[in-house]
Amino acid sequence: MGTTVAMTYAPIEATAQGFTAQAQTLRVIAKVLNALVQVLRAMAFASLGTSLALAQYYDTIRDKCEKLAKVCEEFSSDLKRAVAEHKAGTYKAGSYFGEGIR
Repeated sequence: MGTTVAMTYAPIEATAQGFTAQAQTLRVIAKVLNALVQVLRAMAFASLGTSLALAQYYDTIRDKCEKLAKVCEEFSSDLKRAVAEHKAGTYKAGSYFGEGIR
């Protein structure tokens, strides 16, 4: 006798959408930080390097936002794929959740 795997789709789809929304928010933040970094680097000469240090700090935050956005997108993709495969009956028992970021 086979094992039956039950899934309530709506909460999983809502969670996937939440990860997508967070990824979009993080990408917007990264774009704003990138613009700010460019301005601060342009002002570096006039500020005797103070703005350059701040630009480097913001650039680090921008990079982390980009990486976190990728993680959110991967989680969203995994959840959407899990629902789609479960509906089609072709799921791989969640094996893709441990694959990591592509």
